[in-house]
Amino acid sequence: MIEIIIGPSDDGKPVHKWLRLLLPGLPLSGVYKSIRTGRVKVNGKRAKQDTRLHEGDIVHLYFSDEDYASLHAHPVAKYQGVSRAIDILYEDDEIVAVNKPVGVLTHPADGEYKTSLAAQVEAYVYDRGAREGAFRAAPVHRLDRNTSGVVVFAKTARAAKAWADAFHRGEVEKEYLAIVEGEWSGRGRVAVDVRREGNVTRVVDDSGKPSETAYEVVASSRGTSLVRLHLLTGRTHQIRVHMAHLGHPLLADRKYGARPIRGESFYLHAHRVRWNQVHVTAPLPDRMTEKLRTLGYKVADLV
Repeated sequence: MIEIIIGPSDDGKPVHKWLRLLLPGLPLSGVYKSIRTGRVKVNGKRAKQDTRLHEGDIVHLYFSDEDYASLHAHPVAKYQGVSRAIDILYEDDEIVAVNKPVGVLTHPADGEYKTSLAAQVEAYVYDRGAREGAFRAAPVHRLDRNTSGVVVFAKTARAAKAWADAFHRGEVEKEYLAIVEGEWSGRGRVAVDVRREGNVTRVVDDSGKPSETAYEVVASSRGTSLVRLHLLTGRTHQIRVHMAHLGHPLLADRKYGARPIRGESFYLHAHRVRWNQVHVTAPLPDRMTEKLRTLGYKVADLV
């Protein structure tokens, strides 16, 4: 029999997800069978599929020491070759907020696990003591590959759920900065229905999902404008499709109708994230600062 005391990183996690992470060698069918047949007890009682764990709970696993050792493998090898050179903007016991550079995926993809931001943060948190619990650091939201800025990662299951619920309720404030085509002024809101079609998002009249963005033009120069945006919903490519809908696509964003600029991708930066007592700001990346200067903006007066 194996005895485990639930720590803060696994507080709030459903028992079946906890067991799946704890014993990566046990197939999902084996996880459910172990719970169903009483091989998992929480505080002396048989766990159920919907049992949720809390800090301080005592879990007994009715596995032999040999079976447990073979199923429970620390992911040290998984992190070999994964960079820990991340730009940390804020960290506490529950979350870590990092500054994502352009060109890096938030979530792993085929052939790009080690270079993903999620892998780098997971390895960083693991190195600093998150070894005993089953939970692994995970992003609570995402940015596209070519969007830079703040990404928040939960270090505990409790934080992951709290932030997910806050995003769902619309309580998390997300501020972006973007360079767009065309000189204009003013502020307003874009509220349209959108639908994902292949690898693009389109504005539609029906059968779409509601999307809303608030915007304010900060300054204009040489046929472009710098715009501050607040996401009020979180659809894929929302800012890009909304700016294109207004006739001001992001500079160099060919996918949404902008004129191509050789060797350049669009300029979109997640500048601030605010929720509860957490206020995180990511400075503009050098590529965006240099582009603004090239276009004649006085960057120090803008941000």
